[in-house]
Amino acid sequence: MTPLLVAVAAAGINLLGSSSGPRAPSWQSQAPGAAAAAAISSEVMVLHGTNNSSGIDPKIGNMPALSKPPFSSYNSYRLLSRTALPLSRGVAAPLKLPTGRELRVMYKDVIQSQRQVEVLRYVITASIQQAQGKSFLPLVEFNAKAGEWFWVGGQEYNGGGLFIGIRVNP
Repeated sequence: MTPLLVAVAAAGINLLGSSSGPRAPSWQSQAPGAAAAAAISSEVMVLHGTNNSSGIDPKIGNMPALSKPPFSSYNSYRLLSRTALPLSRGVAAPLKLPTGRELRVMYKDVIQSQRQVEVLRYVITASIQQAQGKSFLPLVEFNAKAGEWFWVGGQEYNGGGLFIGIRVNP
C-alpha cells in the first residue's frame, strides 16, 4: 500500500503526492548575508489514530488539525512518543518508529520572505526507511515556520494509522 502523505500547517491541509512540497512565491532562498544556523531544535510527535472511541489523549494537547480531514477519519488519538530531535544542517537525524521503520529528518536551509514582515522558514526534509534500508516513504520537503506542526502520515499501524508530527522550535 502506498502511504498517504499529509502536510498540515496553520494555513491549512495539503495532500502531497510529489517529493517536494510547493513553495509560496513570496519566499526565496535566504538573502545574501543572512547566515543559516548550523543547528536548530525540533520536536517529533508520533500519534496512533484509531476508531476505538477513546477520544484524544490529553498528553497531545490542543491540536485542531485532528478534527479536520484526513485526520478526522479517526475518532481517537493516542500519543506514542514526543521526542526532542536536534537537527544539524545537512545531516539526517534518525528516529526509530513503532513500526520498526526509521524516520530521517534533515534541516537543509533557511528561506526568507521577500517581505520583511514575514518570519523565516526552514527547509526540512523527511523520509521513512524500512528496516532493510529501502525507502518506504520517499523524501518529502517542507517549508516550515518555527512553532508550526507539519505531518507525515498514513502508515497502517495496529488497526489504525500512524501520524508523525514535526515542528521546528523557535
